[in-house]
Amino acid sequence: MSAPTSESLATRLRQVRLARRADQAPRLPATWDVIKVGLTVPTFAWLAAVALVLITKVAAGAGFSGLGSATAAGWLAMNQTTLTIGGVVIGVLPLVPTILIGYGTYRVVRRATVDADSFNELLRVAGTAIVGPVLATALALAIVADGASSVSPVGNPNPLAAFGMTILVHGVSAAVGLVHRVLPPFLDEFAIPASDRIGARGGAAAFGALITGGAVAVFVGFVVHFNAVGDVIAQGNTVDGYLGLTVLSVLYLPNFVVGGAAVASGASATLGSSVIDALSTHPGVLPPVPVAAVVPTSDLGAQGALLFAVPAVAGILLGWYTRSADLVAHLRAIGVGAAVASLLMVVAAGVSGGTLGELGEAGVGVPVAGVFTFTAVGVTAVVTAGIQWLVGYLRDRGGRSDGSDFDELFDDEDAADVGSAGGDDVAELTETADDSPDDEADADDEPDWDDEARVPQTRVEGDAEIADGDATADDAPRSAAEVDPA
Repeated sequence: MSAPTSESLATRLRQVRLARRADQAPRLPATWDVIKVGLTVPTFAWLAAVALVLITKVAAGAGFSGLGSATAAGWLAMNQTTLTIGGVVIGVLPLVPTILIGYGTYRVVRRATVDADSFNELLRVAGTAIVGPVLATALALAIVADGASSVSPVGNPNPLAAFGMTILVHGVSAAVGLVHRVLPPFLDEFAIPASDRIGARGGAAAFGALITGGAVAVFVGFVVHFNAVGDVIAQGNTVDGYLGLTVLSVLYLPNFVVGGAAVASGASATLGSSVIDALSTHPGVLPPVPVAAVVPTSDLGAQGALLFAVPAVAGILLGWYTRSADLVAHLRAIGVGAAVASLLMVVAAGVSGGTLGELGEAGVGVPVAGVFTFTAVGVTAVVTAGIQWLVGYLRDRGGRSDGSDFDELFDDEDAADVGSAGGDDVAELTETADDSPDDEADADDEPDWDDEARVPQTRVEGDAEIADGDATADDAPRSAAEVDPA
């Protein structure tokens, strides 16, 4: 008897130890997950920068001096930090690397917060996702400062601007990664109206339509100016030069798409000494990048007016997406959507433009782009809402009239009578008693009865047959057929 008791006690003690280990085990994986959140994106980004710099130096036949400074400058460029290279200030940096590292931070944060149980854990993950890139930026600034004192052509960037852009890029990405966990409780806690929620989603969709239109405009420009693009690529002289110019054009492609979307909304874009808007162009010196050849060199005229179809489509999309039976709620959702689209355009225009060395500025005016986007999208959406309301109003009025007398559309009393009888039976109500004696009883809303069977008859109202089984024979008037069966 003692042996089973001993075994059972050992088993229980073992279970207690396993339970304690299970309670303590998540601490180490959780800590490691946080470390991965902070280091994953900077590590992969630095490796990609090293590989790109090595390929460039090997292709150019140069040595490996300045490798660290060039790699650090690549990380800073990914975070949209203005650089000084050989005394030339470059503030227009390609958006493709920025989009990639931003997407990486978004994915890391989203995956790390799937099983988060508390708001503090969410904040810890998001904070780590920002702190890791900030530390990488500090390391990049130190390397660039060390190289600037020797032979590196990369000058010292503004530290405050470098840290600020790093926090902005990765902070926005981390916030987007937390949306699926934080936003629903936030909306419920502060009782955000449904019209505001739908309007925000509609504004994001409208901004997507604007970007799509800008991409289409850039593609059309590429097709029209295909020979000019080829001439710029030919200036590379060698295969390495051709490949380098092509890659550089691909990296800068989102910048031109944002500019095309802003121009379609009515703003003006500047590239070097050229000024472009939808209807006129002031040509000037363009940067020697193949994608810059898509910029028109003469006035677009009537063809440029087609660009205004882009904000029109975005506004129609916003007006349709936020449709509601309540006109006031519809207009409020449109206002929120137009504001969201304008804010996204301001952010996109801000990060896609800047100083272009000795050529001047590149990009669009940020405030102007926001105002034109809000106006173009909002006005079109309001017009769409007005058309939807008018169509619904006419449909309702048409459902209460027979269409035989146009004056009934403007007679409220007659329309009310028609609405009480049903739109499909209006013709029956206008017939005479000799032609349709039973319709008089229908118009008086009284049922017909069969005296002999005492069975309730049905009357037609609208498209439905309604059985009046609760009425009595005394309540129903006798028709001519019932009085004189012959």
